[in-house]
Formats: sequence, C-alpha cells, structure tokens
Amino acid sequence: MNVMNAIVYRAISLLSAILCAFSNLSGSPAAKRIEARQFPIPGEESCEAGDGRVSVHDPSVVQDRDGVFYVFGSHGCAAKSTDFRNFANVASGVNDNNCLLVPNGSSLREALSKPLSWTDTYQQQHQYEDDRWETGVWAPCVIYNQTMGKYCYYACSSVWGTPHSVIWFGSADSIEGPYENIKCIVYSGFDNFEIKRILPQYSTHYSFTNIGDLLKKGTLSYKEVKNAPWFTETGHYNLFDFPNAIDPAVFYDKNGELWMVYGSYSGGIFIMPLDEKTGEPDYRCMRKTDGYDLYYGKRIICLNEMNEGTGEGSFITYDPISGYYYLYVTYCGLNALGGYNIREYRSKNVDGPYIDAAGHDARDDVNSGVKLFGNYQFSCLDTAYLAGGHSSSLVTKDGKMFQVYHTRFNLGNEWHQVRVHQMARTENGWATVLPFEYTGETVYSEGFDAEALAGEYEFVAHGTISNGCADWADVDHIIAPTQQITLNADGSITGLRIYEAIKQNTAVSSREAAGSWFVKSGTAYITFVIDGTVYEGVLCRQTEENTGTEKIVFSAVGENNECIWGVKI
Repeated sequence: MNVMNAIVYRAISLLSAILCAFSNLSGSPAAKRIEARQFPIPGEESCEAGDGRVSVHDPSVVQDRDGVFYVFGSHGCAAKSTDFRNFANVASGVNDNNCLLVPNGSSLREALSKPLSWTDTYQQQHQYEDDRWETGVWAPCVIYNQTMGKYCYYACSSVWGTPHSVIWFGSADSIEGPYENIKCIVYSGFDNFEIKRILPQYSTHYSFTNIGDLLKKGTLSYKEVKNAPWFTETGHYNLFDFPNAIDPAVFYDKNGELWMVYGSYSGGIFIMPLDEKTGEPDYRCMRKTDGYDLYYGKRIICLNEMNEGTGEGSFITYDPISGYYYLYVTYCGLNALGGYNIREYRSKNVDGPYIDAAGHDARDDVNSGVKLFGNYQFSCLDTAYLAGGHSSSLVTKDGKMFQVYHTRFNLGNEWHQVRVHQMARTENGWATVLPFEYTGETVYSEGFDAEALAGEYEFVAHGTISNGCADWADVDHIIAPTQQITLNADGSITGLRIYEAIKQNTAVSSREAAGSWFVKSGTAYITFVIDGTVYEGVLCRQTEENTGTEKIVFSAVGENNECIWGVKI
C-alpha cells in the first residue's frame, strides 16, 4: 500500500473510533434505540418446550469431546442431549444473561460490540424506530478447532430483509462458553461511496468492515479492492453475484482441513477455506485457487427463479463410509405455511461441483436438489409436520448419520421444535431420511425378504417442488397426500396414485399409476419403479411416533429428486 493510501486508512480508522464512541454515548437517541429491542420474533426466544423437547431455531448439531450432543440455534439458544432423544436447555435469549455469549461482569452489547456496530450503523442510517430495532444473533455453528484447542462459535448478525450482515466468531475452553475474543470475518451489504460526512456512523463504506484491516495489513491491495466485482456501477453492493453473509457452517474435510459454507438468498451459497491456526478465512489459499473470489470464496449454489430465489441454512457433512460430501440447503419461506424444505446435493470434492440425483449441478438455473421431505402427516401423528428445515447433519464414530432440524406444525401458529431423524445410505450412495424421529434404531441390523415385506403400507411421496400457501384456511392443500398402497408378493404395487402438484396445492389432480418393487434378499436395500422412475431405498424397523409400536419402514430417493416414505400397516 502506498503512503497516500496508508494515510487514508489511518484517517478511516480514526473515524471508526469516533463512531464507536458516538454509538456508546449514554442517553443518546442511538443508544436508546439499541436498548429498545433485545429479543426476536415472539415465541422464538426460548429453548424450553417440556418433555425433553426443545425449541431451538436453526439447530446446528455438534458432539463435544465427551460425546454429548449439542444443538446451537438462533437467538442465543442451545440445548444438549446424551441420547439424541431427551434434551435439556443450556442457554436462551439475546440478552445480558446469556451464558454462551456474555462473560461475567459484561453485557451483551459489550461482548458483541464489533458485529452489532455494523448492524447498528445500517439501522441508524435508515432511521429505524424503536419497535423495529434489531439486536440479532442468528444461525450459529460450533466446532472444536483442534489446532487452537478451543471450541469456536460462528454466528452472524444481520438486519432482517437486507444483505447488511456480518459473520463473526468467538472461542472458549468449554463448549458452553462464554465465547470471547469476537472477530468479524465476512461482511456483506457494504458500498463503495466516497466518504463525505464527518460522523461516519451513517456510512456503510467497505472500509468500515474488516476489509479496511486487511488493506492495512497488506493482505488485500487497494487495487484489488477497487477492481473487485462486489459493487454495481452505482457503487451499491452487488447482491446478485455475492452472498448475504449469514448462516455460517464450519466443518473439517476428509484431509483435516477447515472450511466454512455460508450465504443466503441474493448471490447464493459460498464456500471458503479457513486457516485452522486462527479460525479466520485463508486469503492466501483463495487468491491462488481458480474459481475463488479473494474475499468471499467460491459459489457452489446459485439461487434462481426456479427455487424462488431462496436458499439458506447450508450445511456440509463428509461421510467416510460413502466417500461423499453431502450438502444440505433449505429452500422457500421459513414460516409454517412458507413451504420450507431441505434439499440434498453431493460431491466427491469439498468445493464441488455439487450434483443432485437428477444430475443437476447446484449452480444450474433449475429447480434442483433431492427434496428430502415436505409437509406430511402419517396416521400416528396428532398433527401434520410443516416447514421442516434449516438443518444440520452429523456422522457419529459408529457410522450413524443424522439429520437435525426444526419443524413447525399444523397448529395455526409459528411454534417449532427440534427433531432428530436418522439417515440411511442407499445402495447408490444417497443419504435419505427415515420417516420417524430417532429412538435408537440401527439401520442395516437385519436383512429383509419379500415374504416379510408384502402387505399394506401408508405411503407418502414428497414431490420435487416447494409447497406453501398464504392462508391457514388452505393448509390442507400443501400437505402431501397419505396413500394406502399394497406391495404385492409378485413384486407389483397396487393402490398407487400419482398426484400433480403446484406450489399452492400438492394434489391438483391425480391418476392411477403402475409400480413394482424388489428387495435385495438378505439386505436392507429395496428398489421401486413408479411410473417409470427408479427409487433406491433402505428398509428399517422404527418405533412409530405417539403409539410406540415397532413398524417396518422404508425411505427411498428417486432419480427425479423425489423422496418417498412408507410405513407397513
């Protein structure tokens, strides 16, 4: 950096100090607005649900060094379990009493002053009223950094409905915190406007992000930043090509290298390598690797009109048994009627390309991704499950694979709970979700034969599109029909219907369909051919929810990206 640029950035640093001082003036209008809103959407700030249930929104699963399972979620919530069935609350609420985020003798705003100064700036600039002011901690992910010897809590703060966001992390000796030494590592929503005002609390210029520090250190050059494609011709943030810096998920690849996948809406889902020694982005690696932006990393999912421009809560898990990296992302709206649903892609390479069962690249301009499940209701369930999503995944040391997510219900409100389902690997290497929540079952513990399997089944086909509606009066239309079919001993299927679906209705019309099935004798693998589409599946014995009755179930992935479930009657 030349002398003139160094002088400019020293001046900017001084202005940043003025901003911090101004924002912390007690009694100022800004300070009063900052204190006005400490909690998010009503009903989402508590983890408690009773009976071993917890309400952790956007749950990210991790197993600590002692084998205890934890889920960390938005709004400072966290819960733990030793068996994946009964959870206990650990922390709850974006407030000064949150043990994860606030060290003794401190306050939330002191502990998170760096990320919140970014969201405060935007809200000051746009004159947010007290009842709209946000103090957010969204979608965290916790991982034990082996080199640092610390648990690291990655999270984001954002202004709802905007790309003005920041990903940050803190470290702790204990998985239950408190997480300190907060560092902001990825910003979005900044601009390239010339700084003209004396008081910079109204500026969202890139120099007030960590890019200013990277320039001072020489990690990035002034020329690289000025020529970066992060801005439109008018100097605004290029949100069509670059991400909203939210929803971080950090993981190790098969070689022990640390990565972060993140992003939402706008420019899509991105991946970047992290420096394990610091937990921060590895800029040197990104600069020398083709296909990477030097600040944001590499885009691995493009969001487009075919998925309504949605996509969030990405999570990558490496499975040493199949040899695949599985990428999960949730599409559509997060509310109960919004059609939230989890999609799956896979790759042999950590940074892709990620492909679905139909052969689509996640960057293609099509409706893509294996739809793991949608809105459904088996007869044993008291209510339909709606909008299951923003998931995470875990492969345990004994090879069990789990999908952990929050789900809403057909109750006329937005209440949600965590659900844990075991996943099974199909013979062709797709991970598919078993129909009922986990109660300790083991997949592949026995083989099956045609004689034992023949009979009647409750059957749900989850389709390939996202199903949502605008009014509770129409909720029944967005729940997948539950059929009763028969797997005949001769390998045929009777009673099967194919439903035509649109976004607002899963059963616009239907017609009879032919089908066949085949079990690989002595194994848990089952294959279906329905209306010419091949579905590769897995059989298991699961405990039926609410009744406690053991049932034979199947879950299968179609070559058309549709998943199907069955429960033997």
